[in-house]
Amino acid sequence: MGLIIGTDGQPLSQSDYEGATRGSRGKNWPAPSVGPNRALAKAGRPLRNRTRHAYRNSLLMRSGINKNTTNEIGKGYTLLSTCEREDFREKVNKLWRVIATQLDPWGDLNFGGLCHLAALSRRMSGEVFIRRLHRRIDSGLIAPVQVELLEADMCPQELNRRISATRRIIQGIEFQGKVKVAYWFYKAHPDDGLESVSLHDCIRVPARDVIHHYKPTRPGQVRAEPETAAALLKDRTFHEYNDNELIRKRERAGFTGVLYRESFGEQDWEFDPSTGQPMYADAEASSTTETISAGSWLRMVPGEKALPFDGDDTGQGYADFVRWESLLYSAGMDIPYPLLTGDWAGLNDRLVRAFLNEYRRSISFDQENLSGFQVAYGIWRWVIDSLISTGQLSAPGFAASPWIYYDVDVRPDAWKHLHPEQDINARNKAVASHISNGEREAAEYGTDIEKNMQVNARLLKKWRQACENEGIEQPTQLGGLFSAVEGNHET
Repeated sequence: MGLIIGTDGQPLSQSDYEGATRGSRGKNWPAPSVGPNRALAKAGRPLRNRTRHAYRNSLLMRSGINKNTTNEIGKGYTLLSTCEREDFREKVNKLWRVIATQLDPWGDLNFGGLCHLAALSRRMSGEVFIRRLHRRIDSGLIAPVQVELLEADMCPQELNRRISATRRIIQGIEFQGKVKVAYWFYKAHPDDGLESVSLHDCIRVPARDVIHHYKPTRPGQVRAEPETAAALLKDRTFHEYNDNELIRKRERAGFTGVLYRESFGEQDWEFDPSTGQPMYADAEASSTTETISAGSWLRMVPGEKALPFDGDDTGQGYADFVRWESLLYSAGMDIPYPLLTGDWAGLNDRLVRAFLNEYRRSISFDQENLSGFQVAYGIWRWVIDSLISTGQLSAPGFAASPWIYYDVDVRPDAWKHLHPEQDINARNKAVASHISNGEREAAEYGTDIEKNMQVNARLLKKWRQACENEGIEQPTQLGGLFSAVEGNHET
């Protein structure tokens, strides 16, 4: 057998990796070498559009995206300043509670709602842009700043230009060397059809006024792909197959049975061969298709028999096939199969705890490094800048060292207990054995421990006062609200 010679004139040796084979098993395997930005240059737009179409029409796609978003954001993030200056920390935390309700220029969403919409857009479109809007001091806002969410389509991915030797625009984002300095946006959504839009209608927005919320999957990636990219084709094929199966069932359900004769004679023709007139007065008997309503049978022509159709079982193995396809689909969406489909058959609490813990680790990454860092922390910095620049907060040395004032604890909404009694006991033991602490456990719940203690103390004081006013001796074991407090006091 002769050797195969490569372009360098050297024999091509057999690959040490089966996945890199050039034999018959790999000859129809297109895998071009494509950079991270070139790969999305043409694929980004159809991936976004197809994902949005699937979200509008596919039950599984909508379920997967919605549940991933809900688990990531929950009710929203709790932001608490951790600045070392106590007066600054207390004042900004008090102001933030009101500012969080004033950030949306449309007035429809609070801070939690904006975070949810941003995460939903990132998962559906791969990315979303958040623009800072400076407002007038007399606008009635506590902090004269608001944020606007812009879809990925607003930043033209086809815009690539060399501006100077060191400055260029890559897929709508302007770079000075390796640093992002600006974003280019359409003045209106290019696909809304409200007005004619071209590249000449773009505006340049400095990078300091934009948050690019996305999850890069390759180093050097400028734009992003929807999280559904790997599952899109399977979703489309599976959706069409299942829909066709449903239509087949619906159409077949309209046929109850068939009337037939085992043999035909000269008198069995429904029409007279000479005149063409029906041989029977019964109009229903003369039709070629009989309509039989549920629970009734029509009178038949002598010699005819009825053959009712069997029920439709959808074919052998249909349920197993659908389940396996749904398992692959859930893997492509990074969501547990039972959570995606609602099929919890055959599971016990240990299995549920195992796969939910793994799923929550993945979601926790998004909470900490994507929506938490990019969105929540980014908006927080804008608010701090606005409050300090308008003189509402005193921040000595802010220009030289702003990060001590930006310091914030971003706390996501707490996970609900899988087993409340076991989980709470485990947390108490972790604090008692100094593996954890009360502040950390409160942070896991997405709450402020100092505020919790103040509220509990105030309510306990009211409880004791109410007992005293009614002439009731306070029991040693208080049920309900203050049972944990009283129990800890006794020990």
